[in-house]
Amino acid sequence: MKEPEIVPDKIKNPIDYRVLLGIAALVIIFHVVINYFTTQDNADTIASIFSFLNPLIVSIIGFIVAFRYKGTAVFQKAYLVLSAGFFMIFLGEITYLLYDLFIPNVDPYPSIADIFFFAQYPLILSHLIINMRFFSPKLNKISKIWIILVPISIVAMYTIISQETVENFEPNFDFYYGVIFVCFSSLTFSVAVIGAIIFKEGVIGKAWILLVIGILFNTIGDTWYYNLEVFGQYNLEHIVNLFWYAGYWVIIYALIKHKNIL
Repeated sequence: MKEPEIVPDKIKNPIDYRVLLGIAALVIIFHVVINYFTTQDNADTIASIFSFLNPLIVSIIGFIVAFRYKGTAVFQKAYLVLSAGFFMIFLGEITYLLYDLFIPNVDPYPSIADIFFFAQYPLILSHLIINMRFFSPKLNKISKIWIILVPISIVAMYTIISQETVENFEPNFDFYYGVIFVCFSSLTFSVAVIGAIIFKEGVIGKAWILLVIGILFNTIGDTWYYNLEVFGQYNLEHIVNLFWYAGYWVIIYALIKHKNIL
C-alpha cells in the first residue's frame, strides 16, 4: 500500500539571492563575450550549443526530481511532464540548428522545429495544473480573471510593439503565427503565478517562486522573439537570448531546491 503524499506545512528553504545575482552576471558576461570577443562563426556555434544544452539540462534535472518522487500518484507525473516540456524545447533547438547547418536556404522559422517549441506549453501547463489541483482543487474568481487577463494584456503589448516598430505596419502571417505562441507562453506564466500564491507558505513555496521567475523570463524571451521574427531581426547573438538563458538557469535552481527538500 502506497504512503499518502504528505507535504509539511512550512520549512525553512530560503532563496539565496546571490545565486540569482550570479545568474544575472553570467548571462551578461556571456552576451558581452560572444558579441565582442569572438568571431561571428564562433559566436553562432557557442550560442547554438547554449541554446540546446540549457533546456536539456533542465529536462534531466526534472527527471531526477520525478525519480525522487517515484511511487507517488501526483508529483512523479507532474515532474515527468515538466521534464518532457523542456525536452521538447531541446528537440526544437536541435531541429532549428539542423536547418541552419544542413538546409541553409530554408528559413528555420517557421518550420518543423515549431512543433516541438509549441509542445512545451501544454506540457508545462500540465505540470502546473497537476500541482495546483492537488493543493487547491478550486480557484477563486480573482484567480480565474488573472489567468484570462494576463495573456490578453501580453498579446496586446506584443501587438502594440509590433505596430510601433515599423511605421504603417500591417499584420502578416508571421505576426499572427507569433500571437499563438505568445498567447500560450503568457498563459503558462499567468497560471504559474497563481500557483506561487497557492504555495507561498508551503514547503515548495520558494522553489515555486523561482519557477515563476524562470517562466517569466521565458515569456519575455518568447514575446520579444516573435516580435523580432515579424521583421526578420532575430539572430543567435541577440540580447533576447539572455532572457531564455536566465529563465533556464533560474528554473534549474528551482528544481535543485525542490530536490533538496524532498
